[in-house]
Amino acid sequence: MSTFPNAQPALAVAPHDDDAVVPLDPSRLPPLGRLDRSAIQAIVASGRRLLIQGGMGIHASDGLAGKLAAHHGDRLVGVGTVSAVVKNPDHLRREIRRARAEAPGGFVGVNLMAAINKSEFESSTRIAIEERVSFIVQGAGISREIIKWCRAANIPFAGIVSSGRLAAMYEKWGADFVVAEGAEAGGHIGDIGHPLPSLVDEVVAATSLPVVAAGGVDASDVARFFSAGAAGVQMASRFLACSDGDAHPNFKQMHLGKTEAEITLITSCVKGMKARAVRNPFTDALARGERFPPRSKAWYFGPEGFHGRKKACVECLAEELCLCRASQFRESFCITDALLASCIKGDVEKGLFYTGSSITRIPEQTVAELPSVKTLLQELEGRLAVAEPARVAAAG
Repeated sequence: MSTFPNAQPALAVAPHDDDAVVPLDPSRLPPLGRLDRSAIQAIVASGRRLLIQGGMGIHASDGLAGKLAAHHGDRLVGVGTVSAVVKNPDHLRREIRRARAEAPGGFVGVNLMAAINKSEFESSTRIAIEERVSFIVQGAGISREIIKWCRAANIPFAGIVSSGRLAAMYEKWGADFVVAEGAEAGGHIGDIGHPLPSLVDEVVAATSLPVVAAGGVDASDVARFFSAGAAGVQMASRFLACSDGDAHPNFKQMHLGKTEAEITLITSCVKGMKARAVRNPFTDALARGERFPPRSKAWYFGPEGFHGRKKACVECLAEELCLCRASQFRESFCITDALLASCIKGDVEKGLFYTGSSITRIPEQTVAELPSVKTLLQELEGRLAVAEPARVAAAG
């Protein structure tokens, strides 16, 4: 696998047919920018910073990456991220190309989790490399193998870190930048006791690589992380709650009007890690110790199944990491069922709505009020324009 000897020719979506896939000369695909260390350093030297959209798990971020990547403002350069989690190969290719079509020359990366089934991890990496994405970012575990694959293919690599020590290791291994994700993040949390401000300070001190601050980041936080030495910030939950993207309207509504009491930490089926989610009947049932074994996913994946797997358990995670699968489905819950129920079906009672702590600061109360990605970025540019003179004056 290290050199991808059996890589397939590039594929493309046929016009007017979202499901048809046909061979296409890769040279005809709109180009993407390459987000390596030198490109980031050049952006920072120009007085701008990165605004990266987080990958956000199962399909929650579908339809957003290109809109972020199309932004090139006075203070921010937008970066889109396509999540590869629980996507069949054609679906992943479509999302990459959709983003590429919306932002030719922009930065579009792919997010991978080391915790997923090894065959999907390798398949998704291969597709990202074939599609010549701007970068690959990987979290939920450590894989030195993917760094070797990226270096061999000349694709920039970024590691998600929860400590300065890991950031230094990634620099030694050849990463181009790191994403410092703190305890305020949505979904699985690497270190629930390490808040983002102190983590950013620790990581910036531990590595010379560009550092991106991530986890519960709100528009009001951005300027201070830039002042702390971050080359950019990553925002996810704010873009879950916008008018763009494919997520079900109920999914978006679940992120609005929430208080701290309506956000909870659950024990995930992924190695028993802690994870942050919106509290609902499903999370309450998990807290009571109820189990939710896998159910058929034919309604979503169709008769061919997920990567050809047609059983209720599609083995989305590495076997040793999934508490549900390892217990022969007598414990925990099927994470794919729960996340598909939230994002695709909009089931507010049986779905799992992962989210960052920052959703309590989202001002809109209804889906009808939600702004577009473009509007959110314009507003953030305006905030930074006001914050910069104030910061300079304070420093002087």
